[in-house]
Amino acid sequence: MILDYKEWPEQAVGAMLPFFEHQAQDATTNGTVIGPCYRQNELATEACERMAVTLERGQFIDFELTAPANSIVVRYNIPDTHDSSVYVVPLTVLVNGVTAATLSLTNAYTWRYGAYPFTKKPLDGRPQHFFDEVHALLPAMKRGTKVRLVVETADAVTIDVIDFENVAPPLAQPLGSVSVIEHGADPTGRASAKQAFDAAIEAARAADATVWIPPGTYRIDEHLVVDEVTIRGAGMWHTILSGDSVGVYGRWARQGGSHNVHLADFQIEGRVWIREDDVQVNGIGGALSDSTIERVWIEHTKVGAWLDGPFDRLELRDLRIRCQMADGINFHDGVTNSTVTGCHIRGVGDDGLAMWSAPNEDVGNTFSYNTIDLVFLANGIAIYGGRDNSVIANLVRDAGINEGGGIHVGNRFGATAVAGTTTIADNEIVRSGNLDRNWNCPVGALWFDARDQPLDGVIVVKRLEIRDSPLTAVAFVSGARVENVELEDVEIDGAGAYAVQTQVDGAATFRRVSARRVGRKGIGTRAGTSFEICDGGGNVGWARTLDSGNGTEWTL
Repeated sequence: MILDYKEWPEQAVGAMLPFFEHQAQDATTNGTVIGPCYRQNELATEACERMAVTLERGQFIDFELTAPANSIVVRYNIPDTHDSSVYVVPLTVLVNGVTAATLSLTNAYTWRYGAYPFTKKPLDGRPQHFFDEVHALLPAMKRGTKVRLVVETADAVTIDVIDFENVAPPLAQPLGSVSVIEHGADPTGRASAKQAFDAAIEAARAADATVWIPPGTYRIDEHLVVDEVTIRGAGMWHTILSGDSVGVYGRWARQGGSHNVHLADFQIEGRVWIREDDVQVNGIGGALSDSTIERVWIEHTKVGAWLDGPFDRLELRDLRIRCQMADGINFHDGVTNSTVTGCHIRGVGDDGLAMWSAPNEDVGNTFSYNTIDLVFLANGIAIYGGRDNSVIANLVRDAGINEGGGIHVGNRFGATAVAGTTTIADNEIVRSGNLDRNWNCPVGALWFDARDQPLDGVIVVKRLEIRDSPLTAVAFVSGARVENVELEDVEIDGAGAYAVQTQVDGAATFRRVSARRVGRKGIGTRAGTSFEICDGGGNVGWARTLDSGNGTEWTL
């Protein structure tokens, strides 16, 4: 049972996850440990903790369970083909020496090349998006059970992280609910279930009842459009909606949007292989006012949840979003008084969580207690414009691998200007930020950008821990001017370059900002800019002297 976040320890950050992660490099193996590596376009760089294990034919990796479990998730890579043609290889799972499952691994959803929005052509070079995930239910396993993964026929399989979870049995059908099976839905996935789902939704609305999706896999090749309805499955491991364009959407705001939609306890499994920004192939979309989305697992769509406003009061909670072509969750265009809490986002190809105020302001929203891992392009969390939004108690790890950083606030992408007070409190950022090759300068774990217009709304950053930044911990990057930024009680532990870097005019106030294990002792500056560090007292471990290197020497 997941605790309410009001019961979560005061100093905790990130989501309360029902599974246990095991890092491959910490396991017993006769394979080869790769990494740590921070160079872009290399396999280990996109792995958890920037390390993984490569198994060749006949090799194995062993894990010992630290808690009871009956399921497995494997984050893996297999080599691409010369032309990115799709192939599948098996990975054998043994439990205490007995074969329990054979997982099918594929290159279909990985290996992107060239420049944004990327191709599936190896000759374009600059490979990225290396890892995919596969999951399966297993027999019940006790604490201490030995689980072995064996590569028997493939030339190479790289294992990154394994999740073990004790999955509950399927939920029971709610009393008085309308089952999609009653309306002809095929739970085997062979026949399209779209018409049956539409019929069940209409019947449930007429009876003021819940739509019930029993255990099974249902083929949905186009959006389910929902309004004034509750839809529940038997659990994210047991009820699966799968298809080429699968998604659950509210009506568009220009159509009046949708209201009182409640989605819970199922999985959305898409089949999106390439990124096409003008194609609506997201897991959840549209405008959803006075609505909730809980315990939904989304994989292999373009964006997990791209919500287009204006709309008001949406709660997203305890979602599991993995392996996306673009963002994890994006509040776009006038989303207000909405929240994302307790979600785990891993392996996405754009911002993990974003608020994008274009053309209308996003106002009064909160991202809290989320864990964002392995964003291979863009930021863990990004606030583009908007008013009075908050980022509270999130854990961001290994974000901004190719472009972007950990947490970002900026006037960019045509957004309305940041206004009111933006609050960033009680967060932790680990191994995030990079060298942006387009700008030839570091992007910080925490960074600010006035690219479109001066960034002068109040931004309060407090009680932040930044650890092991590849280059810079805190950066003020570009534009006309950045000011009204306040940093208080920030701990920097490890930065390859600077604790603080400024490349734009402006000013910020620093109180009790400490740093240790910093590669360069000065404040990195860009020639011809003037940025004032207002000393509020208690700053230690980083020198106030300036270092105006020209940025040509950055290495990862």
